Amino acid sequence: MTKTLQEIQEFNRRKIICAVNGTEDYEEALKKELIFGCIVIDLKHQFFGVKDPHEMTLVYDTEDGEYYFDHYRGNPFVIYREDEILNKERFQIIGKPLTLDRVLLALKNIKCSWLYFNIKNSNICERDANMYDYDDFIFLANWGLTKPILEKQSEETQRAFYELLGGENE
Repeated sequence: MTKTLQEIQEFNRRKIICAVNGTEDYEEALKKELIFGCIVIDLKHQFFGVKDPHEMTLVYDTEDGEYYFDHYRGNPFVIYREDEILNKERFQIIGKPLTLDRVLLALKNIKCSWLYFNIKNSNICERDANMYDYDDFIFLANWGLTKPILEKQSEETQRAFYELLGGENE
């Protein structure tokens, strides 16, 4: 059975966040993601008495373990302590956006001879290191530069990264 796009996105997110943070433990990697730009969902935000999940972006953290978020129903900042943010019943840490630089960092250890990003046409290609003809490469994916994060790329591109990161389509 072919993986759904949502399953592929979750696999890609886990693999990339772990690779970028230098750990195989996803929970540990998410804790390391709690820096500027990290996305967190407040699962039990109350607005006019209605519990409604709400996405926030971390804009500032202190050495005291305080985290300042924006984009919270019009409030300029909301402050939470680290122990609150790590409460899985209340918050879901999504991590930083999967931008091209983070995706490429995650790919640096894949079992592939040479991986190229062609800036002219935004193609990501693979070439066998034993081949000496620079025109002899295999197209893997196209990264649309107007869409800065992996989840906004085409399904074909997301599936290509899924396979590069070790995922298998049946």
